[in-house]
Amino acid sequence: MRRPTIRDIGVLCLIAAMWGGSFPAIKIAVTHLPPVAVAAGRLLVAALFMGALAWFAGHRAPVNREVWLKYLGIAVVGNVLPFILIADGQQHIDAGLSAILMATMPLATLLLSPLFVRDEHLTLRRVSGVAIGFLGMLLLVGVDALKGLGSDVVAQLEVVGGAICYAIHSIILRRIVGLPALTNTACALLLSAAIAVPLAGATAAIPVPPVEAVLALVFAGLMGTALGYLLYVNLIASVGVNFAALSNYLVPVSGILWSAVLLAEQPSLRALAALALILGGIAVTQIAWSRPAKKPQGL
Repeated sequence: MRRPTIRDIGVLCLIAAMWGGSFPAIKIAVTHLPPVAVAAGRLLVAALFMGALAWFAGHRAPVNREVWLKYLGIAVVGNVLPFILIADGQQHIDAGLSAILMATMPLATLLLSPLFVRDEHLTLRRVSGVAIGFLGMLLLVGVDALKGLGSDVVAQLEVVGGAICYAIHSIILRRIVGLPALTNTACALLLSAAIAVPLAGATAAIPVPPVEAVLALVFAGLMGTALGYLLYVNLIASVGVNFAALSNYLVPVSGILWSAVLLAEQPSLRALAALALILGGIAVTQIAWSRPAKKPQGL
């Protein structure tokens, strides 16, 4: 694992842009379909696309049982379970508070990764960067959103639980070594779809969606769930889970920027200041805090 570069920061921003850009599509889809069906549809589109891409690229599924157990963990903890927890929790709490609670994902990754990944350490620069990024999230959403904290404990715990699931999912991905990111992405998404699609059919009545809902699902499945996930898996394999987890801070900012581009909404000064603070936190994680070596004493 190497230290992140400027290019990696660019990839991090691209991932956030893809995930943030899928939010309008998901919003369109959930007006016509149950949330569990939207989640299953996204995963199915992504799984079919990535499976075909891996096949034509000459990648084949591994036969190692231990690897498939990790894929199962990724499917359940990284996709199916957090989709259900977050979708249910967000129905009962404000979007601002939900965004703050989701921002616990990099914090959970920071605390959990040293326990399970040998080359992920709890360092001063990482703690400082994550803390600055979290302050940026608070600035973006507004401290007033915290007033609802504790009013609906179950829903809030569901959202926090989803964030922790994403942290655990990232750590499992980091522990899969020796396989290409495309193979890991395709296998994890195929298994996720195999779980989510029957679950959606068994738990919700799914109507025939209109064309705009189908197009929205295809866009969200290809942009965020497939390509964004592939970049995320590759970033974890290259530079580690703590750096990749910082993308979670950039997603809400990305949503604001997408609204500015697509809906001609003017981003506020507070949003731009929050973006600067979050990017500053990411930059801080790359600062070397080690003391300079002492010069040898002259003879």
